[in-house]
This record gives sequence, structure tokens and C-alpha cells, in this order.
Amino acid sequence: MNVNLGNQSAISSLLLVEDTPSLQMLYRTILRKAGYNALCASNGQEALTKFAESRPGVVLLDLMLPDSDGMAVMREMLALQPSTRIIVITANGSVNAAVEATRAGAHDFLVKPLGDIRLISAVANAHAESQRDMPADVSGSAHATDAIDSTFLGQSEVMHQLYDKIRAVATSMAPVFVLGESGTGKELCARAVHLKSARSKNRFVTFNCSAIPHELQQSELFGQAQRSNTPTATVKAGALIKADAGTLFLENIHDMAPSVQARLLNFLQNGTASPTGGGDAVRVDVRIICAATRDPAEEMRSGRLREDLYYRLFVIPMHVPPLRDRGEDVNILARHLLVQIAQEEGKTFTGLAPETASVFRKAPWRGNLRELVNVLRLAVVLHDGPTITPDMLPPELQSYASAENAATQRGLASGATPADVLSGMTMAEIEELVITSAIRRNAGSVPKAARELDIAPSTIYRKREAWSS
Repeated sequence: MNVNLGNQSAISSLLLVEDTPSLQMLYRTILRKAGYNALCASNGQEALTKFAESRPGVVLLDLMLPDSDGMAVMREMLALQPSTRIIVITANGSVNAAVEATRAGAHDFLVKPLGDIRLISAVANAHAESQRDMPADVSGSAHATDAIDSTFLGQSEVMHQLYDKIRAVATSMAPVFVLGESGTGKELCARAVHLKSARSKNRFVTFNCSAIPHELQQSELFGQAQRSNTPTATVKAGALIKADAGTLFLENIHDMAPSVQARLLNFLQNGTASPTGGGDAVRVDVRIICAATRDPAEEMRSGRLREDLYYRLFVIPMHVPPLRDRGEDVNILARHLLVQIAQEEGKTFTGLAPETASVFRKAPWRGNLRELVNVLRLAVVLHDGPTITPDMLPPELQSYASAENAATQRGLASGATPADVLSGMTMAEIEELVITSAIRRNAGSVPKAARELDIAPSTIYRKREAWSS
């Protein structure tokens, strides 16, 4: 069976540790047909030697080895390279063995005999997760560098306030609820809380409710146990067990199936979880951080989010501001990302033209960080440096720049009035311009902008949500 699951070539080497020659040959053949070049070892000592030499991103490790305890081998590998995804293989399919392995750092858990699809899927998932990992820098305390990821940089007042809140809540076990528009960096904010906490050396596991079909959410969150009389019995650890002693980030929780919400509430009440399909309940120590792009209170009132679950999780709200409210932060981010993208694309860009920086400060950025990345990559791919000029921007930003220039020229004209400057704009466009300008003048503070405009802050939040929809 030839199964192609994506970018397998990105794994420089995959290490397979299996002491039974026939099984080693079988697994290696399955993996080769799927595009993986597996390096093989038959015992613990050989496995550690080859691991130190090749530093693979993914390891398939049989726990029963002739010369070593597989768990001890796994711990040595993780001590040498913590980012490695280790998939343990055993003939013992008990839930307790799965829990022990995952608590010790295993990425996944397979029970013999292995089915082709299950084996390849486990390797593909392990590789995908390793690719999603982001470098973190939590050293220092200066606001300008007190970010968790290069895309979480910022010096605006609203980001200063967010950094302060992250430090304040990181030491707590209380659930955190991160709010913000799509693309603002809610996961980065959640990672910041994790990496500033005492759990930072343990796992940060993301569970995106919007990306997982309702019928699969229970098994993906709580794990899946199959009856032992099936041809390919498996016990797969769910996100909860994978996050044990660490942090579980529930993204877009408003898209969680009602039945899964009920099981999650039960877990929050008693602290134990059992795999879907049967099996012993195990105690799990995990901190929950949730995120939503929609108002969770409204989701609760509409019945899409259980009221009792809402009050369990909505303890410490944190709001990640949209890019348009962060003033000069957009250009700090743009310059930083531009260098990275230019290196990836083999181009010579080093900065932004002053006119481009002005456009970036004024643009609405309804797609937030994702839109900024797309705009920069488009300019880099289609042009070359050293600076990005307005003519390299997408048509919608070029037209925005043209409108700004026209408004400026009208404002400079003799005897021009505010009405002349705003000529040609709709009332909705004028309203958005006035509100976003007030927020920018007040360093991203919505309450201060509301006071300046003599309106309620809730009015601004409601209108911004409408603009981003």
C-alpha cells in the first residue's frame, strides 16, 4: 500500500527501534512505501548510538528490548534532544502503560500488531507536530523583548498591558480564556502563559475544536481504546493525557460538540479521564487555556456553549488586540518578518519604505497577523529589494494608500474643510476611520478612545467585531 501523507522528506531520518527482525523488515517496508527512509536499530545501545549520530525528528521505539528498558532509552533520547517525537510500540495494551509512556514524554502509543494506516498516520502526525513547534524566548523582562515568539513582539501600550497580565496569571492554576479576532495571536498568548509558568518544561498541547469533526473530538481529546479482540488493537492517548503536567490549549471552544463539552465538564469536576471505548480512568494534572473568536457569553446565551462549562472556564479573560489597534507594532512586526521571508525566498529585502510604513499604520488589517504575512510574502516573491514600496502592495492596500494621499492633498488645498477631506467616503467608512484613528491616538486603548469620542467602549468593541466579520 502506497500512502502519501505529505512532507515526509522533511524528516532527515526516522529511527525505528525493533528487535524482532521480521517485524523490523515489515515496518521498514511499510514506511518506505509511504516515503519514509527509516534508520533501524535492534537494541537499546544501538538505538542510542544511532540517535546521537542522526538526531532524528521522529522515533518508533519498541519498549521491550533485549538489552535495555525501553522507557529508559526514551528518557535518554529526550534528554539529548527534547524536541524528538517518540512513538512507543508494545504488546502490552493497558491504559496504564500508555499513561506511563506519555507522562514520560512519548508522543503517541501503538499496540502490536500494527496496521499500515495506523503506523503511517502516527508518524505523519508526529512529524506535523514537530513542524508546528515555534521557538520561544522567555529571557529578560523588557517589554520590547518580553514576547514568546517573534510574531508576538510589540511596544504599544496594549501589548505592555498584555505582557503584564501574562506574567501575573502564569503562576496561577486558574483557567485562562483568550479572546481576540482571528489571526491576532491567541495561541502565542496561550504559549506565553505556559512558558512563563512552572509547567514550562512540560508539554503545551493544542486542541483546535474547529479543525476536528464533532464525531472525532471525543477520541482525540480523551483518547481511544479498542477491544483487545480486534485485529489491530490500539490504545491512542488523547490530548488530555498528552498534556499531563503541562498545558492544554482548547482553541475555538465554541465549536466543541455538546457531548464533548459534557465530558470535559466532568473531567474539570473530578480530574480524571478515561479513553473513549472503555478503559480505566486515570488522574490527569493539566492547566486549561481556552480561546475563542466569538463572544463566549453570547455563545453561552445561544446554547452553543454550556452555561456550567462557561463558568468553569471563563475565569481569567485575556484580550489579544487586533493589529490595527497596535500603532507602530505593525511595522516592528513587518520588518522582523520581512527579513525572515526574504531569507526563505532568497531575496535581498531589508526594510520598508517610509510611505509603506505609513500605509501599514493606517491599514485596517482585518486578517491581522496572517494578512500581514501574506502581504509581505507576496511582495517578496514578486519583487526584489532592498525596500518594500507601496507599488509592491496588493491592490486593496494600494487603493488605500491612494485614498490617503488624495485626502491629504484635499486637506492641503486652500480653504478645504473636514467635509472636503472626507468627500467620497461613505458614512460607515468615515465612522471606521474616526474610531480607528482615536484608538491609534490613544496607543491602542479602547476605553480612552471611547472617552475621547464620548461613546461607550462596548460600542467600539461591537463595531470592530462587525468590521472584522
